[in-house]
Amino acid sequence: MRQIQYLTQLLQQIIFKKKNNQHKEAQQQLQNAFQRLTKEHPKQFNELTLQETLQLFMKDGKFASELALAVADLLVEEGELLEKQSFSKSQKSYSQALLLYKKAKQDQSAAVPLDIHQKINRLENVMSSNQTKDINRILSPDK
Repeated sequence: MRQIQYLTQLLQQIIFKKKNNQHKEAQQQLQNAFQRLTKEHPKQFNELTLQETLQLFMKDGKFASELALAVADLLVEEGELLEKQSFSKSQKSYSQALLLYKKAKQDQSAAVPLDIHQKINRLENVMSSNQTKDINRILSPDK
């Protein structure tokens, strides 16, 4: 729970820094947060495959939906910051965010935000159809 509160506060700081044109500082804070998430993993967050991204949020056989949603929001912010610098890195952030949003939405017990459909639609509109198909294939129960 503390981790989710930390990420929520961080999201507010990132949005504030973006609005004040402090993009480098915002990017650095995002990188620090993602490093904390993967400190026990041999790869950095942006190096994880989509499958590995999902696995990172599995705790005792259950998907940590609330944590995943908080991280997905940060990934969207990172994607927006990276759009002008690196299209491929931006798309990677968006892919991971979309995967986490969709997986959390599948969790009947998760408290998903009311605007989750808009978040998903927005990401699907900025990503290639192949990326979206890959995510849907990973999440489909009969894969």
